[in-house]
Amino acid sequence: MKRFLLALSLFLLLTTVRADEPVGIRFFAGSWQDALAEARNQNKPLYVDFYTTWCPPCRRMAREAFPNPKIGEKFNAHFISYQVNAEAGEGPEIARQYGVGGYPTALFITPTGELVHRAVGYGGVNAMLQQADQVLAMPRMRRSLRQNRS
Repeated sequence: MKRFLLALSLFLLLTTVRADEPVGIRFFAGSWQDALAEARNQNKPLYVDFYTTWCPPCRRMAREAFPNPKIGEKFNAHFISYQVNAEAGEGPEIARQYGVGGYPTALFITPTGELVHRAVGYGGVNAMLQQADQVLAMPRMRRSLRQNRS
């Protein structure tokens, strides 16, 4: 019985520690229209990751960047993040709407749906963090966020 209680206590301690660990990027689950509505409700820009299943840089980005705690901290705080498989579901239509042709493509969009910045390819975690900071500092993005506060 002592071993069981010790094992249970250790298990609970470890699961509590894991719950407090930083997490990577949390992608919004729902339709594109739902993601736009959530961006408007929270007055946050959208970060949209367009990918395909056959794209090696897309898989690398999913493996390296998206679970990274620094990426999660930055993107979860400042963006509604959304993923679009450009070849499935509503993905082809959204990709056409925004002129996406290469993968991965990251779009940074105002809460009202206006494209502010596009980046094609994956340059690593640090490049993603710098890009997020640059987008948040862009006058068009700042103006949009200020206007939507009112």
